Amino acid sequence: MDEIQKIVFEIADRCARRKVPVTDMLAAFVAKAVILESPEKFQLDRALSASDVEELVTLAVERLSQEDDPSLETLRMQVSFDSAYVQRQESLEKDRATRKRGYNIIEQSICAMKLQSAKDVGGMGQIHRLIVAALLTQTGQAPQNEIYQKEVAAALESVLPRANLHAFTSLAYADKRARLADLHNYVLGIRLFNKAIGKGGVGLVDKLREANASTQELATKVLEQLQAATRDVEEYEAVIQYVASQQNNPAVADIPLKRLQDELTNRRQYLSFVQSFEVEAMNGREAVMQLAREYEHDMDDLRSCSAALAPRKLLEKQHQRRPRNKGGKKGGLMLSVCLSLSVYVSLCV
Repeated sequence: MDEIQKIVFEIADRCARRKVPVTDMLAAFVAKAVILESPEKFQLDRALSASDVEELVTLAVERLSQEDDPSLETLRMQVSFDSAYVQRQESLEKDRATRKRGYNIIEQSICAMKLQSAKDVGGMGQIHRLIVAALLTQTGQAPQNEIYQKEVAAALESVLPRANLHAFTSLAYADKRARLADLHNYVLGIRLFNKAIGKGGVGLVDKLREANASTQELATKVLEQLQAATRDVEEYEAVIQYVASQQNNPAVADIPLKRLQDELTNRRQYLSFVQSFEVEAMNGREAVMQLAREYEHDMDDLRSCSAALAPRKLLEKQHQRRPRNKGGKKGGLMLSVCLSLSVYVSLCV
């Protein structure tokens, strides 16, 4: 493995000195192609000698340095296509890891805290601020934004009132982590519902709308490229067929048939990639549309549930003017928790 890496590095380094941009993946791909094309020189059942390595590197560099070569461009395109998915996945994972590191730091601080008593006002304020910061970080929003803080704090109060923070800090470390994950889902669900009814959700990006617009734009671009690539392949095939049928015609004797065939291979390869993009684009668009339908259905259900609870809330407000009994207070809290749970279930199942 070390020897292969050295060969790839040497190929890429020599190409760089020639001002030829070459990735390690492309260098490895071309080196493999050179070996397979010359089995008599590079036998797979024995180790490469120093002279073999030098010849392999030289041949690979010469091929990679060729200009206006359809075969080389086809190789470049294939390697770029294969590596694009890997690079995009690595970029997404890096973004997730960065966000997770920020969240983990706050999570550890929360889980390490313990309140001395239910009257520890300072401690409750500190852990409440940390929980709000954790929930905003998990959502990808700035924890320092006061508007976001107020909205999250209001949603959090209906799920985990400050009076219950002492009991929360008494939980085991693993239980606290699980409870924080639940709080994220509950609070985000409440904020999404509030955004849907125009009463909150400040700063929350409409991911479905963005995804719908992106997939629509992608599908349009892919269709345009597909039509253009199909025309190119058909035209090349027609020209090559004509030239091949006119071998005795002096007028076409100077037309490089091999070059045309290499260019046709390039266009066919490109067409194949675009066709695979088309399938993925259509699948992605259908998935987004299905999610949008499910989301709207869930929101409609929640609107109906909220409307059904409105008379009960009005009745509770009227009762608040009278002396409360213990059952009334508990009932109001239960309604709040039930609404939060409904949001969580409908949005996250």
